Amino acid sequence: MIKKIFVLILNCSLKPLFYVILKLLNTVVIFRFGNSLGDQVYMSSVLREINMKKKKNIILFTNFDQFYKNNPRIKILIKSTHGTFISFLLESMKGKMIMNFNSLHSNKSNKHFLYYHKKNIHIAQAMSEHFSLDLDYTDLKNEMFLTEEEKKHFSAKMKLSKKYSLIHSQSKQSFTKNKEWKQEGMQDIINYFDNINWIQIGKSEEPRLKNCNYFFDLPMRELAFLISNCDFIVCYEGFFNHLASCFNKKTFLIHTGFLPIQSFKYNNNIIIHNNDKIRCHPCYDLVCEEHQENVKHNIDSEFVLKKIENNLNP
Repeated sequence: MIKKIFVLILNCSLKPLFYVILKLLNTVVIFRFGNSLGDQVYMSSVLREINMKKKKNIILFTNFDQFYKNNPRIKILIKSTHGTFISFLLESMKGKMIMNFNSLHSNKSNKHFLYYHKKNIHIAQAMSEHFSLDLDYTDLKNEMFLTEEEKKHFSAKMKLSKKYSLIHSQSKQSFTKNKEWKQEGMQDIINYFDNINWIQIGKSEEPRLKNCNYFFDLPMRELAFLISNCDFIVCYEGFFNHLASCFNKKTFLIHTGFLPIQSFKYNNNIIIHNNDKIRCHPCYDLVCEEHQENVKHNIDSEFVLKKIENNLNP
């Protein structure tokens, strides 16, 4: 009851005042709290549109402020987390100028929230189509800005070879297993292209691939530097794909048909799929044994290797 009264007071007094100030300053407030790194990365494409195309100043509240360090699209960057008084205030004053970067259908059921949105839209659009800004989603470009000092520091720390490519062994399991192909297939890629200096990225608890170097558990900005200097990356749909878009890196994305291709595609993608033979494509179900069996039977190593080989050179 006390909480409801407090929210009512906010909406009747403070909210109108804040909105007048924001309008005078030509500023919008965006906030995003959560554990998904991918969400934070592709939010940058929307912030880019708001600042560059709509000419709005941006105040950003996020729990992953390290990603947005040095981002010129953001006027004020504030670190905060869900469950704080600040997050309560932001949620209470949501509207045309204070907006939550989050799908209106998140946590709705055992399906991915894209199932409840318009078909064939990018996931960044699904997370922000409730914004009252008439944004253009036709040329999304994620951004991350590394300083020259950071680049020099990371280069000295990592001691990287001049040429290398990146791969990971496993998709994010805590969300769904339906983005997964197979670990043996990822190993087949390394074995087949044995002239390439491979580096496995991801988490140290994930299955280790053979015949490669390892850079596990990297801080986000170090990982970004690693990706920015690689020749190409082989990955699943998710965080690594979104991050590679920041640097326009060639990305061989093994797509199992869980979501529509348009929902995660960038200009730097070479998408390897056999969706015509995946019966439930797009699946959307977070748990679907039929989908996993379909993938095993319809995407084999030879198919993937041929796709990579045919697109390996510029």
